[in-house]
Amino acid sequence: LLLAALDLHKFDLAEEQFNMLFIRFPNSMRVRNLEGMKLEAQATSTGIPPEQRGQYLQDAMGIYDDIVAEDPCSVTARKRKVAALRMRGSEEALKEAVINMNEYLNIYPTDSDAWKELAELYLEQQQLENARKALEEVVMLQPVSYLVHLKLAEVLYSLDEYAVARKYYAQSLELNPRKNPRAALGMVLCTTAIEKGKKTKGDPTNTQLFDLSRQMVLDRYAALKPTDAGKETVFAVTTCVPY
Repeated sequence: LLLAALDLHKFDLAEEQFNMLFIRFPNSMRVRNLEGMKLEAQATSTGIPPEQRGQYLQDAMGIYDDIVAEDPCSVTARKRKVAALRMRGSEEALKEAVINMNEYLNIYPTDSDAWKELAELYLEQQQLENARKALEEVVMLQPVSYLVHLKLAEVLYSLDEYAVARKYYAQSLELNPRKNPRAALGMVLCTTAIEKGKKTKGDPTNTQLFDLSRQMVLDRYAALKPTDAGKETVFAVTTCVPY
């Protein structure tokens, strides 16, 4: 009920529920985590001045730091502190969030969600190479997730590593060939970039992958009306013939 009240920004109800829990469990770390989450939620409410918002987040992080000092393996406190740092949004806060997430992953290296969070933090700071390494860890932990392969492929494409990106686009399409137009479009762009970068044309594998992914995009958007925005994508793919 307390968490639902926070989601709805019913802070009076949340405060009432928290007080009941605190009276009954005054030494509970779980209750203290809820107190930090309550402060985080208050920081997201509309109409409060920036300095008050910052104070809410600072108080929440203070609670999480106290919990971690008592229990360094506290999953909730460590993750919530990273969330609070991301909410602050400054460059210094994001750097501190990366440090805290890496400390957490030193303790829990098989937490795939934490690796995803770390990758997002790196992407927010345009650290593509570090994001790549984090996503490679996620792929090892979730090898059948087509979305993870797609995300890694997009990062590799941004790094101009088209040959490696093509493999992950292909794996994403193999895992989900029916409802994966983003990977299909990415494969079209990737194979086109590979073909344009070659001195000699005519790689049969690259050509085959281009044709397959191009057809996937065309099939996916074939039912759209001429006025739909997706038709622009279809036109771009239709006119994209790298060989």
